[in-house]
Amino acid sequence: MKKEFLEDAYLRMKRIREFDMAVHEYSAKKELVMGIMHSHIGAEAYAAGVLMNLRPEDYVSTTYRCHAHAIARGIHLGKMAAEFCGRKSGVCGGMAGNMHCTDQDINIIAAFGIIGAGLPAACGAAFAEKYKKTDNISCVFFGDGSVPQGAFHESMNAAAIWKLPVLFVNDNNRYAMSTCSSNNLVDEHTTTYAQAYKMPAVSVDGMNFFEVYEAAKKAVGHIRAGNGPYYMECMAYRYHGQFEGDEQRYKIPGEQEYYWTKDPVAHFERTVLELGWMTEAELEKLRAKVGLEVSDAFKYAGESPFPDIEDMFANVYADVYEGGLM
Repeated sequence: MKKEFLEDAYLRMKRIREFDMAVHEYSAKKELVMGIMHSHIGAEAYAAGVLMNLRPEDYVSTTYRCHAHAIARGIHLGKMAAEFCGRKSGVCGGMAGNMHCTDQDINIIAAFGIIGAGLPAACGAAFAEKYKKTDNISCVFFGDGSVPQGAFHESMNAAAIWKLPVLFVNDNNRYAMSTCSSNNLVDEHTTTYAQAYKMPAVSVDGMNFFEVYEAAKKAVGHIRAGNGPYYMECMAYRYHGQFEGDEQRYKIPGEQEYYWTKDPVAHFERTVLELGWMTEAELEKLRAKVGLEVSDAFKYAGESPFPDIEDMFANVYADVYEGGLM
């Protein structure tokens, strides 16, 4: 494999991990970050593997557990950190916070707080691209908790009927808030639901970057060729709780320890070292680079001003004049 590709993949995964760990530590100390934080540790491999197959023109929809996807998409780390800290220099002016941090300049439609809400929006973007006769696609990330929602089934049905260019990516991290997926779904794999809508559906190890990347490459090729939607289930694990501070008493004893043996970042490191694709020195250089990036991001956030009171009223009402919008 090309060194540049491996370095790109590792940097994306490591940025997700280190940024998330910084948020975790600041949250535990009740410093800098503001509001309820939602960890995405465990999502590094599938986020990078899918998004490395997309183009800048493609659309992305995500959930309130959004920062893995945003970082893998290439969001500015400093502006994202500032958003988490409620600062004016944040990517959304400090008004969106952790749950809704997004950047439409890199074609992230939104980080949706309502479970399953991103699926219809992704279908809308896909419909627009099909109408314009482009080969751009729309990719939507959602959790296993979205699968029983009506929005999920309506979106899958619409995408299948109209052959919309949508890549459905289910982050099956085995927990919908505090509810284990086995108590919420009739099948361990959500691909069963997708197959009912007669679209290709595959379940992959979402903690194995290489497996995800190859599956996503095939899926994206299928969609760009005009063949309609494709469904990917990435079996992963949510290491931390529903929110920072969640004691996770609902998890099975020993489960956490078992899944740490499948740590996606560690798996990537072992693979490239065992196959001789990278050296430990090369990995260490990249770790140091990311460590500095994340440190600088939160330094930038901490030095940024808070929004002014007047900023609360921006982007609330449309500015109008007689005859239409300004």
